[in-house]
Amino acid sequence: MGLRLTPAQVAGHLQRGLAPVYVVAGEEPLLVQEALDAIRAKARREGFAEREVYEVVPGFDWQGFLEGVSTGSLFSARRIVELQLPRGLAPGRRKSDDEPDEAGTEASGGGDPRKLLEQLAGAPPADVLLIVVLGKLDAKARAARWFAALENAGASVYAWPVAAEELPRWIEARLKAAGLNAEAEAVRQLAERTEGNLLACAQDIEKLKLLYPGARIGPAEVAAAVADSARFDAFDLSDKILDGDADGALRSLLRLREEGIELPELLGALAYTLRQWAQAAAHYERTRDAASALESAGIWRQRQARFRGALTRAKADQVFAWVQRLAGVDQAVKLGAGARAWEDLITCVVQASGCRGLRSSPL
Repeated sequence: MGLRLTPAQVAGHLQRGLAPVYVVAGEEPLLVQEALDAIRAKARREGFAEREVYEVVPGFDWQGFLEGVSTGSLFSARRIVELQLPRGLAPGRRKSDDEPDEAGTEASGGGDPRKLLEQLAGAPPADVLLIVVLGKLDAKARAARWFAALENAGASVYAWPVAAEELPRWIEARLKAAGLNAEAEAVRQLAERTEGNLLACAQDIEKLKLLYPGARIGPAEVAAAVADSARFDAFDLSDKILDGDADGALRSLLRLREEGIELPELLGALAYTLRQWAQAAAHYERTRDAASALESAGIWRQRQARFRGALTRAKADQVFAWVQRLAGVDQAVKLGAGARAWEDLITCVVQASGCRGLRSSPL
């Protein structure tokens, strides 16, 4: 029988090695994404230099997918093959336009997608790390033969919601991982402030790490972090970009530069937002379904309205280009070209947030 892991167990599991197959699903997008990031990072360290991503949409060519997985790559001896099923719905049962339909299966040469997944799980190629990514699954889906076959071929990770009574313990562990110790009242304030939104809570902890590295966190520090609007711009900057507020985004960025913020601290938050935006935009261009695009990108419901507006403002290839520009900024920082890095970042932020109504000068 394969391994059943919680998100908290993934790191320890990976220290012992990679399984040939992972099925990653759940109801907490942050935990699903972090588990995937950890598995991918381990795979890259193990020599999996190429990553192929297949997203199941209506008419998906399942037989072609199976053949593609089984055929070796011309570019890399070892590769990650990632199969993403929108909204985590079980293959082969059409409940919405986001599920693979019977016509699509027949057009690809026939065959039940569930059977094809069982077949692949039974004999995964030696040079392939197979990762199947789903969202929320009910008990019936988790007990299905296709799911069990994938799980038994390697390991499964399911991210259950963090219950209210478990949230303080989750926050304490997250603070400790950030190098922070917190008083019980500070933990309680963070839990109440974020109301179970793990992404918001994780962002608050990153703010505290930025403001009070290595310190003990009490209620006063939590309150000060919330009240420190200037420092908050480091995290609100991405919201201004999504809103198309070029003038506000530029003001925030220049203020942060004046305060001496380290670029790596800023780049992480921006890259995370732009990657989500790019993924959602690519899905939206294929389906014209904003709701499924936002869900497929793992965007929290509380933030979907902001991303929804951004979907119609830029094409996926534009957003991907901004992600690449941020990678160039990061490289410039590592090479010691700080001035050039800031210039490139300013250009990227202005472009990503839109230039209409821009009144401030970056120089």
